[in-house]
Amino acid sequence: MSRSNKGKRPKLPPVSGEMRRTFTLLAEEVATWPEVSMKLMFGLRAVYRGGVVFAMLPDKRSLEVADAIAFKKGGKWVSFEVKGEEGISGALGVLEKAYQGL
Repeated sequence: MSRSNKGKRPKLPPVSGEMRRTFTLLAEEVATWPEVSMKLMFGLRAVYRGGVVFAMLPDKRSLEVADAIAFKKGGKWVSFEVKGEEGISGALGVLEKAYQGL
């Protein structure tokens, strides 16, 4: 009898040390925005504006797309691959749009 994968959480690979530093820098910047709070969840950092989650940042675990953040765009979750520290400015841009879209 085969077991279905339905309902199982996806495997979230560990974050490399270099990318963990990059995501920490990104989280530190976003944390300065008005009404933003963060909570650790499943090895990821959930980013809230008020009581609404608008982004997920890797902490100890990556998303299904390696080295990517996730954010809400038009009510759907979208991923954005961050290419090291030089990718922080692009990530901040998409996070700002998600933040303002609430």
